[in-house]
Order: sequence, then C-alpha cells, then structure tokens
Amino acid sequence: MPAALVLLGGVEQALAAGFQLREQSSEGLGNAFAGSAAKAYNLSTIFYNPAGMTRLQGNQVGGSTTWIAPVAKFSGQATRNGATISGGMGGDGIDDAAVGATYMFWDYAQDLKFGLAFTAPFGLRSNYDHDWVGRYINRKSSITNLNLSPSVAYRINDKLSIGGAVQIGYASATLSQAIDFSGIPAFLGGPRSDGLGTVNGNDWGIGGDIGFLYELSPTTRIGVNWRSQISYKLSGTAKFEVPSGLPAVLAASPSLRFANASAEFTSPDTVAIGLYHELTPQWAFVADVDWTNWSTFKEIRIQYADGRADKVTPMNWHDTWFFSAGLIYKVDDRQSIQIGAAYDQSATDDEDRTAGIPETSRLWLAGGYSYNLGPNQSLSLGYAHLFAEKAPIDQTVVSGTTTYTLTGEYEGHVDIFSASFVMKF
Repeated sequence: MPAALVLLGGVEQALAAGFQLREQSSEGLGNAFAGSAAKAYNLSTIFYNPAGMTRLQGNQVGGSTTWIAPVAKFSGQATRNGATISGGMGGDGIDDAAVGATYMFWDYAQDLKFGLAFTAPFGLRSNYDHDWVGRYINRKSSITNLNLSPSVAYRINDKLSIGGAVQIGYASATLSQAIDFSGIPAFLGGPRSDGLGTVNGNDWGIGGDIGFLYELSPTTRIGVNWRSQISYKLSGTAKFEVPSGLPAVLAASPSLRFANASAEFTSPDTVAIGLYHELTPQWAFVADVDWTNWSTFKEIRIQYADGRADKVTPMNWHDTWFFSAGLIYKVDDRQSIQIGAAYDQSATDDEDRTAGIPETSRLWLAGGYSYNLGPNQSLSLGYAHLFAEKAPIDQTVVSGTTTYTLTGEYEGHVDIFSASFVMKF
C-alpha cells in the first residue's frame, strides 16, 4: 500500500536532520559560545576542550539546565497527485526541550587532571498538529543523543596542555506519520480517516575527542578541539495503526505489518578553534570558529528484516561553520557579565529542506551573568535569542502512484534560557 511506504521512508528525515546542541554551559551561552575551546576556567571545558582542565583547581562538581524554546511556523499547502490536501498549518512544529549537562572534575595533581561529562550533543523533537497539511510527509519526530565522556588532561609545559576523552554515546530515534487511506471508497479523507505509523530504533556507539590548549601569555590562549564521529546502527521496529472500519483485506496488507527495521546513523565530527584574550584586567575578548562535518550524510538506508527492499534517500547535506565573538566584563572579584553574537550556518539548501527539521541559518545574540556565591560555589545565568532566516520548502515524496508535495515557507526564532551551579570541595 503506498501510504505505508511513505511512512517507512519518513524516518530518514528524522535521522538525517541531526540537530547539534551547543548548549552545554550557561556561562558559555552568555557569550554565544565564543571562546568555549579556550576559556578553560569552568567545568564546561571538559566538553568543549578537555585540555583546558589543566587550568582548573580543586575538585568540583556541577551542571547546567537549559530550556530551548523554538518557534517554527509553516505557511503554504500540500498536494496529493496535484490535488490540495485539507488541513491546517501544523501549529508550532518544533517542541520545546530541556537540555542538561553534568560535570565532575578531579584535581589529581598539578599537571594531571581527570573529568567526567554527561551531555546531550545532538537532539530534536518535532510535533505537528494531527490535522496539518503535511501529515503524510511528517507528523512527529524525535532524536535523542546522550554522551558520557571520561576525560584526562596533562600539562606538557608552562604553555602547552593536551587533553582527550572517550565518548560513550547512546542514540534513539522515533518517527510518527499519518497514513493516507483517502483513496478507499469507505473513507472520505481528512485526519479522521488517517492511520498512524511509528518507526523507532536505538543503539550505542563509541568515539573520542582530543584537544590542545596553548597559552601564548598569561592573558592570551588558543584552544583547538576535535570530536570524532560516532557510528550507530539503530535497530527497532515499524508498526502501524489503522482506522476502524478499514476492510480486513487492506488492514492485513504486508506493507502494514509489524516489521523489524534498522538504519545507520553517524553523528558528525567537529573541530573547534577558540581564542581568549584579556584586553584589560576587567575586559576580555573571546571568539570561536567551529566546523561540523555534516557532509557525512550522503544517504540514509533503511533495511528491513522481512526482506522488503531497502529504502534509500539521498540527503545532500553539506559541512557547516559557526562563527562567534563576545566580551566578558569582570565587575569585581565575584561578578562578571557576558555578551556575544554568532552566525550559525544551515546544513541544508532550500531544495533539500524537509518538514522533519525545517532548519535554516541563524543569527545569535546572547548575554549572561555569573556570580560567585562564596569561595566554593558559583552560579551562572545565560540567555540567547536566535533569529532564523526564512526557510522555503518544496518537499516531494513519491510512493507508488501517489505523489505528496509540501510547498511553502517556515518562519521562526529560538529563545534559550540556561542556569548552572558549581561547587568546589
């Protein structure tokens, strides 16, 4: 049945459109993550550049909680073989999400440090209204990527430090998509006559990262960090729900049967280069240039255990760059203020954009505040607003003799709020 084939191909959009989460530090958010690979003065260096741990002193534990509130409004239409599909505009298609990061640091010796980070470096949740016009292309999708990273850093001399970590990654993905039964005489079409299909899978993977920190002077340092790809083979199931009243012979169609399925997913490797430079005892300039290897997404191949033909979709994603710069103002020995701006390049072109993740290039404006509550406790707050470029979409899915096309435009923005707490002991 064509409708079922549409669903089974739809998980590719969720897997391919991995969304990178930079939000692993509240203090870093205030600078739009400028200088994250070079700051090396708080626990988040365990994630951004483990070599920076050589500058930390005293055993520490801490974490951050970040609330990401994206808005993605669609306007346009969808068609089935050229005929307009009834429905709404989908509401706010991307769900809000909380992202946490937890860090532990062991000040083992003057030149040897150990750390542990538990983070979520990639993730996505989309959730359109049940009656939206593009429901046969994408209804709901979710990607969760968790990472546990034990790390070590060693100071080679008074200028150069090196650090590395093992990444233990877990990835899961789920997609729900409406199934179109409008061509059956017993049904009149519309959401009430739709079925629902869900595909999910999960896996574990191993990777690593290595970083360097070079201190040109007591007031200037440069950091470089590389995080490897992690390969996953997501194994799971494809299952279907059909509306009541569907003829039994159709409900029993092989294309609507429960099936085991799998798909390969690789989180991209990244390179970050950061600068920290004290302009005066009160002011510091920070900057970052980051590269993400999104071009690894050449295709997504869904394989089925029951012998169905593989479903292959070319992705056409390209590598991206992230540029950020900011300032830090030290109010006194206990307080500091951060500001920053960044440009975050899209990984997809207009012709390849999908409803599963209608991503586009973004401009960041950010600010933050840090306060030392005492000699052993500190608090940081951060906020950023992301201005998203308008994102045209012209997505077509062909299933048998049925062609679904979604055309229109997304407009949106993102607000990010974050708070962190660190304790030394």
